[in-house]
Amino acid sequence: MDDLSPAHVLAGPTEQRKSQPGNDRGCLFFNFGRSYVLRLLVSVFTLRRVYDGPVTVFHAGEDDSGVRLKAQLKKLDCDVVFVDRISKSWDRHRFFQDSPYRTTLVFDSDLLFFEPFDELWEPLEREGLLLTRFFPSPYGVDGSPDRPGWANRVGHLESVRGFLDADTHAEAFRRLVEERIDINVGVMGISRPLGEPFLADWSERMERGRSSGILLFDEMLTVGLAGKYPHYLADEKWNCPADEFFRRTNLADARIIHYFADGLRVHEIRLGRNPFTWAGKKWYEACREAGQVLDLGPWKSTDPAFDGLILRLYKRCMARLRFGRN
Repeated sequence: MDDLSPAHVLAGPTEQRKSQPGNDRGCLFFNFGRSYVLRLLVSVFTLRRVYDGPVTVFHAGEDDSGVRLKAQLKKLDCDVVFVDRISKSWDRHRFFQDSPYRTTLVFDSDLLFFEPFDELWEPLEREGLLLTRFFPSPYGVDGSPDRPGWANRVGHLESVRGFLDADTHAEAFRRLVEERIDINVGVMGISRPLGEPFLADWSERMERGRSSGILLFDEMLTVGLAGKYPHYLADEKWNCPADEFFRRTNLADARIIHYFADGLRVHEIRLGRNPFTWAGKKWYEACREAGQVLDLGPWKSTDPAFDGLILRLYKRCMARLRFGRN
């Protein structure tokens, strides 16, 4: 057994261990293009191993591709809602506004789920807003105030200054630099009615910034506004970066792993679904297992960062192991 890997990883929990929320709680995913469909399907497949409750997926466009995706998601017992548009950074508020659930957890499509997340519902409903910790360096990888590095969070926060009042921006900066309170919106929850004041404020600013083209606009607005509203700040284990540059949590302790920045490189190291890292191998294992239930073939060629070679080698290795036992 990999010493980073708890025995339950991707083994699937018993029915008793699965999350079983009430009908007023639900999970929501979104997809804005064919290049993300493979990641979405693998993510929802692993979610279904730990969660039996309702799931809705928002998808941009009811074209032939959307119809094929809907058929696959139906196998995972998901409701699919077709919408006119979904952008990477300017529509996240709409998912909460249009959610069919009173309490909603919205997930990015590049996650793997390893454990039930029952313990998130109660604090979300108590506070109205759930956010997850994030631990990149405030000034970027190997960065400093004088020489910011890659993924400079202070710089990203500065980019939304025009959408925040001076005191709010100053407090967000203080929290980010002095207290190291940063947020990744890949796992985020809002419960009504307590979360409505934040949602209304956030949504109004999101719409004002729709044409800005600011990178990570939804996330950095959330970072900026978080100090103004009651919220539950969930541990990083519920939204743990796959890559060492951004996390403090040991991957063995992660409940949800997030494969963001997939395919980019830092110090020549491929981020995200790197087939040569522990986290990357876990994603390809999950992909292989999802392929036994779902038709993933049409989506592999549309995913620009998918490494089909590692999946073929893994299948070959598993076949040899089975042959050897026989």
